[in-house]
Amino acid sequence: MELKSKNLFGAILLFIVLDLSILVINYWITYQISKDAIAINLSGRQRMLSQSMTKSLLMLQSQHSVELIRATHEEFRDSVSVFDETLLAFKHGGLTVNSDGEIIRLSRVDSFPEAGLIDQTIQIWRPMHELLLPYMTGSLDMPEQLIIQLREQMIHNNLQILDLMNRLTSGLERQSLQRANTLRIIQTIVFFLALFNFLFIVRKFHLLARQSAMKTQHYNELAMRDPLTELFNRRQFESNLEKEVATVDRHQHSNIALVMIDLDGFKPINDKYGHEVGDVVLCTIATRLSEGARVNDTVARVGGDEFMLICPDLHNKEDADAFCQRLLTELSQPILTNVGQVSVGASIGIAFYPDHADNINDLTRMADKAMYTAKSFGKNRYVCLDPTRIDVKPG
Repeated sequence: MELKSKNLFGAILLFIVLDLSILVINYWITYQISKDAIAINLSGRQRMLSQSMTKSLLMLQSQHSVELIRATHEEFRDSVSVFDETLLAFKHGGLTVNSDGEIIRLSRVDSFPEAGLIDQTIQIWRPMHELLLPYMTGSLDMPEQLIIQLREQMIHNNLQILDLMNRLTSGLERQSLQRANTLRIIQTIVFFLALFNFLFIVRKFHLLARQSAMKTQHYNELAMRDPLTELFNRRQFESNLEKEVATVDRHQHSNIALVMIDLDGFKPINDKYGHEVGDVVLCTIATRLSEGARVNDTVARVGGDEFMLICPDLHNKEDADAFCQRLLTELSQPILTNVGQVSVGASIGIAFYPDHADNINDLTRMADKAMYTAKSFGKNRYVCLDPTRIDVKPG
């Protein structure tokens, strides 16, 4: 039982661990999807920034108002700054800003081939960035010749950057999907492990509950049974007698017979051959009484060599005579023991409720008196006693 309790405790602990693992994996999936979504969105934004820088360079070479030129310069610088910052964050990991201007942390892209796409983009972007670096701070405007040079490089490189960023976006999406699927597979495995473990716990609880019920039933049986003969003991017999009397009181046309039996000649056998032989005799008598009783009868051992029966609905005295005569015949048969055959007789007293008594105490007293009357008339016989007459029948 201690081992089973330890197994059950281990199963419950494992279930808790698996359940927590499912929650952690679910949180991790959500976190990874959120993080991957940021990277995917930023890779898409890089394409837009590349297009924006190309457009700004084309506008700077056109004839526009001074205010528009300055606004275009500012927009170009912002696009270059964010593009470069995001590209470095992809390469090394770090801080950048999202489309709402919020500072976010971007994890380093180190998977293949996505990391290679970042390196190629940096290789294309680096010469342009070095040309732009002196003009990224302050209000210094870019000279016309630089704008022409940058425009030509941007027009030449824009398609490559767009292609690389498209491939990066696709790669990040594929990587995110694979990671999510892997985590979901692990989550599914853990879920089924938790489910099987839960079913194991339920089964264990069911088995323990059934064992507990069986043990309780066993203890109840021990509490109501005579340990030697396994017949009902006196306490259970009295409880059954109360129930039978209550049943008779509810059904006025029925009755019960209380049969009291005391063995004749048992004490000399027990004294001569010892308790081992005496126990064999008592168990044999108990078996014969159980086999001789009817289905609804209650048989009990109420003392050392005293037995009692509750017999509902023995309808008349003739039925009682036949029943008691059969018991006397069965009980007087020789009993085989390890010292040879021994024989005992029986003195039987019988009283009816409600014919001979109107309560349990008087009924018991009448049956007891009838049994001792049988002994006084020579033993091995039965007596049906009522307040007006005594009927003695020899075995």
